Amino acid sequence: MSEPQFAIRVSKLSRFYQVGEQEVRALDGIDLDVPAGDYVAVMGPSGSGKSTLLNQLGCLDRPTSGEYHLEGKDVTKLSDDALSDIRGRRIGFVFQSYNLIPYLDVLENIRMPRSYSRKVNQDSEAPAVLADAVGLADRWSHRPQQLSGGQQQRVGIARALVNDPVFILADEPTGNLDTRTTKEILDLLDRLNAEGKTIVLVTHENEVADRARRVVKMKDGRIESDERHRSVPNAKNLREANADTRQSLGMFSFRRFRRAWRNLGKVALLSMLTHPMRSALTALGVFIGVASVVWLLAIGEGIAARAEAEIRDLGANNLIVSSLRPPEEERKSKGKYFYSYGVTEKDLEKILQTVPGISVAYPTRELNSRHIVTKDGNSRTEILGCLPNFCDLHHLQVTQGRFLSEEDNERQSEVCVLSANVAQKLFPFGDCVGKTVNVGGNLYVVVGEVGKRMDLNDNDRLGFREEFSDNVYVPIKTVWAKVFDYYYRGYDGSNMYSKVTFTMEDTDKIFAVAELLENILETDHGIKDFQIAVPLELMEQAEKARLTFVALMGIVAAISLLVGGIGIMNIMLATVTERTREIGIRRALGARRRDVTQQFLVETIALTATGGLLGLLAGFLCEPAYSMLLTNLESFAPETYASLPASMKEMTPSLVVWSFPLVFGIAVATGVLFGLYPARKAAAMNPVDALRHVA
Repeated sequence: MSEPQFAIRVSKLSRFYQVGEQEVRALDGIDLDVPAGDYVAVMGPSGSGKSTLLNQLGCLDRPTSGEYHLEGKDVTKLSDDALSDIRGRRIGFVFQSYNLIPYLDVLENIRMPRSYSRKVNQDSEAPAVLADAVGLADRWSHRPQQLSGGQQQRVGIARALVNDPVFILADEPTGNLDTRTTKEILDLLDRLNAEGKTIVLVTHENEVADRARRVVKMKDGRIESDERHRSVPNAKNLREANADTRQSLGMFSFRRFRRAWRNLGKVALLSMLTHPMRSALTALGVFIGVASVVWLLAIGEGIAARAEAEIRDLGANNLIVSSLRPPEEERKSKGKYFYSYGVTEKDLEKILQTVPGISVAYPTRELNSRHIVTKDGNSRTEILGCLPNFCDLHHLQVTQGRFLSEEDNERQSEVCVLSANVAQKLFPFGDCVGKTVNVGGNLYVVVGEVGKRMDLNDNDRLGFREEFSDNVYVPIKTVWAKVFDYYYRGYDGSNMYSKVTFTMEDTDKIFAVAELLENILETDHGIKDFQIAVPLELMEQAEKARLTFVALMGIVAAISLLVGGIGIMNIMLATVTERTREIGIRRALGARRRDVTQQFLVETIALTATGGLLGLLAGFLCEPAYSMLLTNLESFAPETYASLPASMKEMTPSLVVWSFPLVFGIAVATGVLFGLYPARKAAAMNPVDALRHVA
């Protein structure tokens, strides 16, 4: 008589768990041989090791020690992918709690193991045939919650058979069923065994065990008894019944790839529709991120365009020479106690005497962040020492009183003119003209107030910055004589200027004059403590400044995408926890780790793509929304509107078209990046631990 053909052979198999300081021996040296075509019922009290043994036989868990041969292969030495392949093609699982995916219908649940197998025809009618075979011909489109317990178990059995496995593992398959349904399920298992399937079944019920050919009883992780009731079918008949119908019916790799991603996309869509509120909130984070990037880039583009207009306001026939603090090593080269630098009074005198073509000079001395106090308020301001012609240079509008005069300057009078913002802060309850302000301990009489004007921001620090909103205008000789200034003397001992703006008689000579000024100052100073800005040259640099500004705004806006990505990770981590049991089911049915990773990544991509597309559409609303915001501010909050800088009130957002594909791509990439960790966490779960999870 020939040696029986074993489907399963277990030798000295042990599985120990550490629970705190105690070691639990769930399996303790199990020896078990299961011939092909056998029908084994495993019985025993709770905690005897039945389910642990079934998990080992189903390749859901790895033993602590011992050997397990499945059809002659030592599965304890196989890789995770190889074990997944075995679970998907060679083993069919039937669970006590059915373990159906709630958002899939009957056919989709039955078909699921096929989506993880590369050696079956995905277009096969097998799922429908099996659904009919188990009596569910009229329930194809129903979801698990629409089925009775018996119908759900039939779906589970059909799913276990869809890849035509070699043997079936059933864990209490009738534990939750009534007597009539139990008989139907057991009749179906008998029929499958008669057709050649090897079945290992765990049960507590004697009437269920009586259907088996053999009953194995366990206690305390060991086999207590092993009784055979009926013999195993002839091995030759089994070989004929189990002829390998799992020949490769695979499609071309491209078609298989396309179908795999189509299945993943469908699962992702179903998952989103199953949890609409959570999906909407996740997509909302990406929507806000993308929309904010598009809006901020559009606003940045508008502001950059406004910056170009600011440069044009400097005048095409102007040339600006400003003081520039030189590097420390250059200053030290002039002597240990040399602290002075910049453009001086003597420099201006020499330039006006020797350089032709200059019609007017506008010198200023600017002292930042000076504290000015009145009895009604206080403010941090910029003291701007200037001549009376400064008002003409920048077209300042005197709204109250007058501007500074030549007499004020020559007498070093303690008078000042306030900008509108400073006047509002210092004198919130009335006019400022004729009142006094305290500057550095001295009292200055306010002789006038000028209206608001758009600041010249000078983002690239080219030397023309002028923030009119916080200016207090004082005669320049008064500043030199009575306001503390650490650097008030230049290198030659004369008074220092912050900058001097020259108006040229002929714009054609402006670059030649700029070069001449640079040569004079470099020769006289010996160090580079000045810079020259030519508005015409700045206009040529405007495009570069615009792109730089847009890039910076893009970086700032990208932070919102980062926040959206963190939201995605948070939601996906919660999703992974919530769907831990589903992950275990998919792994038990043959899903590899990369299959689980791909599934969650596709869901992440679907969410981010949806939010991204909606965000791009919202980008087109930037200009009307911005205009509406300003209109409402002007109508309902006039003070707030009045406090806005002119650059914001006069700016029109301009959509950056090239940013649309870039932002969308970054949004999806962000979703993938932040979804990768939750996806990998899901894929790394031990199948048996995931199946035990209770949501």
